[in-house]
Amino acid sequence: MTRNDFLKQVSEGRMLPAYLFLGEERLFHEELMEAAVKKLLPGEDAAFNLVTIHAPEQEPSELLTNLETPAFFGDVRVICLTGLEHAKNGMDEAILAGLGRMAAGVYLLISAMKLDGQKKAHVELQKRITVVDCNKLASRDIGPWVSRRAQAMGLALAPAQVSKVVQRAGTDLLRLRTELEKIRTYTGSGGRLTDAELDALLPEEPEPDIFGLIDAVAAGNARQGIPRLQELLDSGEAELKILATLAKQFRNIAAALEARARGMNSKKLAAELGIKPFVAEKSMVQSGRFSMGEVEKILHRLLEANFRMKTGQREPRLELELAVVEICTSLKR
Repeated sequence: MTRNDFLKQVSEGRMLPAYLFLGEERLFHEELMEAAVKKLLPGEDAAFNLVTIHAPEQEPSELLTNLETPAFFGDVRVICLTGLEHAKNGMDEAILAGLGRMAAGVYLLISAMKLDGQKKAHVELQKRITVVDCNKLASRDIGPWVSRRAQAMGLALAPAQVSKVVQRAGTDLLRLRTELEKIRTYTGSGGRLTDAELDALLPEEPEPDIFGLIDAVAAGNARQGIPRLQELLDSGEAELKILATLAKQFRNIAAALEARARGMNSKKLAAELGIKPFVAEKSMVQSGRFSMGEVEKILHRLLEANFRMKTGQREPRLELELAVVEICTSLKR
C-alpha cells in the first residue's frame, strides 16, 4: 500500500485493525503513525488509550496481553509497536498469534525499518498485515518533496533555493523537515528569504559527521566507524572534542530510551533536554538500536578513554580509535 492510499483510508475512517509500516525513511513512519493516532484517538483519548511499545524492550507475552486488552475509556485503543527488526525472539510469533486474539476496538500499528526476507515469520507477517511503503525516496524525488513540503508550510522557495537546501542538508527527510522549520521560523509569515539569508541559515560547510560515526558504532561496524572517525580528525576536530561529543550524544540516546518508555516524542524530548529538534529526532532514531545496558557500557568506555587521554596513559588518537573498535566489537557480539 502506498502512503497516499493509507492516508486516504485514515481520512475516510476506513482503517484496518493492523498495519505494518516498512522501510528506512523514518519520517514516513513518524508522520503516518501520527496521522492514524490523531484520527483514532482525537482530543484527550490518546492519554488513556495510546500504548507505545519499543519492541526490543517488550516481552512477547506482554504484547499478547496488550493486544487482548480493550480500551479503558471509550471504544478505541491503539498500540504502536516500534523497532520490530530489533525485537526479542518470539515477538514475530506473538504478533501472528495476537492478530486473531485482538480485543474489539484495538488497532495495531507496527514500525520496522527492514525485515529478514528469509525468516518465515517475517514473510508471514507481510502476508497477513497490510504493509505501508515507507522506503526512502529516490534521489530525483528529494527536490520535489522539499518543494511540496515548503509550499505546504507557506514558504516560497525558488527552484535554485530548493536545490541548495538539498545540497547542504542532505537527503535525510527528518533533517530536511527540521531545516524547513528553521527557515519558516526565520521568515515568519512572509515565507520568503534571500539567497544570502539562506546561506546564513544553511552554511556551505557541513558539520563533521558525528552522527555518521555513531550510526556506524550502533551497527557494530568498525570498518565504517574508523574511516568516519579519521575524517573527523582530518577535518581538524580535536580528539577530546570528538570524545565529548560522542559521550554527549550517547547521553541523549539514553534520555531518548527513557522518553520512549514514557511515550514521549522527539519534540518533547528536545524541550526537556534543551537540545535542537534535529538532535532530538536523531537521538530517538538511534535509540532504537540500543538497550539501556549497552548505552551504559558505552558511556563507561568513553569515560575510561577520557581518563587515559587526559592523564597521558595513551596517545589521544590511538585511544579514541581503540575505544571505537572495542565498542563496535562488543555490540557486534
